Amino acid sequence: MSKSSVEVYLHTYDVLPSDPLPTLFDFPHQYVPDPWAQTAAELLQELIPKTFAHDFNTLGKMFGVLVVNTPFGIKFLAGFSGKIDESTQFPGFVPPIYDTLNQEAFFKQGERALNKLTRRINDLTNGEPLREILTEKSQYELHAQAQITALKNSIKIKKGLRDALRRAPNLSVEVEGQLANESKQEQLILKTLKKEIQVRLEQINAKISVIQDEIAVLKLKRTNQSIALQQELFKAYRLQNFAGETSTVHDVFTAFNGEIPPAGTGECALPKLLHFAALNQLKPICFAEFWWGLSPIGEIRKHGHFYPACRAKCEPILGFMLKGITMAKNPVLSTLITAPLKILYEDDYLIVINKPSGLLSVPGRSDLDSAEDRLALREVKGAYIKAIHRLDMGTSGVMMFAKSPEILTAMQMQFAKNRVTKTYEALLDGIPKELEGIITLPLRLNLAHRPHQMVCFEHGKKTHTGYNVLEFKNKITRIEFYPKTGRSHQLRMHAAHPLGLNCAILGDELYGIAKDRLYLHAKSIQCWHPVYEGVITLKCPTPF
Repeated sequence: MSKSSVEVYLHTYDVLPSDPLPTLFDFPHQYVPDPWAQTAAELLQELIPKTFAHDFNTLGKMFGVLVVNTPFGIKFLAGFSGKIDESTQFPGFVPPIYDTLNQEAFFKQGERALNKLTRRINDLTNGEPLREILTEKSQYELHAQAQITALKNSIKIKKGLRDALRRAPNLSVEVEGQLANESKQEQLILKTLKKEIQVRLEQINAKISVIQDEIAVLKLKRTNQSIALQQELFKAYRLQNFAGETSTVHDVFTAFNGEIPPAGTGECALPKLLHFAALNQLKPICFAEFWWGLSPIGEIRKHGHFYPACRAKCEPILGFMLKGITMAKNPVLSTLITAPLKILYEDDYLIVINKPSGLLSVPGRSDLDSAEDRLALREVKGAYIKAIHRLDMGTSGVMMFAKSPEILTAMQMQFAKNRVTKTYEALLDGIPKELEGIITLPLRLNLAHRPHQMVCFEHGKKTHTGYNVLEFKNKITRIEFYPKTGRSHQLRMHAAHPLGLNCAILGDELYGIAKDRLYLHAKSIQCWHPVYEGVITLKCPTPF
C-alpha cells in the first residue's frame, strides 16, 4: 500500500497527551486503556456521528482505536467490528481483513447458493402442497374419528338389545348363536373400518413424507455447504503478524485448540486494526475498544464503556498476530495467590476453604493453579478431592470439597434441589433503584462471546437471586445476594443487566470495569451434613 493510501487511515491528535507513551502493549483480554488510547477513543467518538448514518440508538457497535508509531509521528487507526448497515468500508476506518461483502468473491457466491436453498426449504415448508396435505390429513382424522364413534355407539346400542334377549328365560340355542354371530359381524365391521382408515392415513402420510424428506435433504445440504463455506472463508482470512509471519484463521485455530473458529472470527475491531498495522509496518503502542449505542438484546454493553477483546473469537488469532510485539503480561498471572489455603472446616467427609480472589476453583484449560489442585497436593497421592460447587476465579469466600464420590453426589444433590442457603456480599458500581427484591432473569451462554452469559427468555435457564442493600457511599453500594440457583455468572449478570440492578459488581472485567479484584465474596453457606445429619453453617468474613 502506498504512503498516501496509508495516510488516509491515520488519525491525528488535536493535542498530544502529556503522559509518556507506554512501553508494553496492553494484554488484550484484560486491560485499563492508556491515556493515549483513551484520548484517541474520545476523538473517534466525535467522528462517529459525522461518518455513519446508522442509528446507534437502535443497535450499537463495538469500535476500536490502535495507537501506532508511524513515519509521520504518533497517530491512531480506527476500526469497528463486523459491518454497519451492510457495509464494511467507510472513510477513515481500516478495511476488513477479508471483505465478505464483495459480490464477485466466493463468499457472496456461496451465500447466494445458501439463500437459494433456504428459499426452497421455506417454499416447501410453508407452501400450498404441504399445507393442503396437512389440512386433508387433519380433516380426514376428524371424519374418521366421527365414523368410528358413530359405529361404536351403534354397536353399543345393539349389544344392549342382545343382552336383553339373552336374559329371556326360554332363549333357544339357535337364537343365541344368531346373537353371537351378529356381535362378531359388528366387531369385524369396526376392525375393517379402522384398517381402511389406517391405510388412508398411511397414504396421506406418504405424501407428507415425500415433501418432508426433500426438506430434510435440502437442510442437510445447506448445513454441509454452510460448513464448507465457513471453512473456505477462514482459509481466506490471511493474517499478518509483527514477526513477519502469515497464517490463516483456520490454521491458527487448528494449532491453538483444534476447533473450528466461531462465525464472525476475524471481523472484530482489534484484529482488523492489528492486521492493517502489520501490513503497513506501523508499530502498535496501545489500543482501546468501546461500545457505542444500544446494547444487543440480552447482552450487557454500556454506551461509551471500554471492553476487553473477546476470547472465543479473538484469543487464538491475537496470540498469533501480536508475535513480535512486546506485550504486558496477563494481569491474572500477577495476582496469583501463593499463600496456603485457609481451611474453615474439615472432617473425614468434607473440606471447606476460604478461596481467595484470583484462584481458579478447579483445573481449567490453562495451566493456572486451582484450589482443587492445591487440596489434592496436601493429601496422600490418589486421595479423592472434588469441588462440590464452584466460584468464579475473581470471587472469594466459602467453597466446599468432597472427600469421596458418595459425599460429592449427596452434596451436589442438595445444591441441585436448592436446599443450600448461600449468602454473598458485593460492592456495586452504582446505586440500584430498589433496596431489596428478587431477580429471576433467565440466563444462557452467549455462544458468540464465550464465556459471557446473556439474558434469554426463550432458551435461558431459570434463576432466582434475592438481594438486600446494606449501605451505599460515594456511588458504591454494599449489597447481600441470596441466590437459590447457581447459574454461571448469575450474580454478575443480575447485578449488571439493565433488567436487573443495572449496576455491575465492582471490578467485573466482563460486565463492568476491571479493578484490582472482583468485589464479590461468598460469606456463608448453610447445608445439611450428609453423614452427621445435622445443619452446618460455614462463614467467612468479607475482606473488603
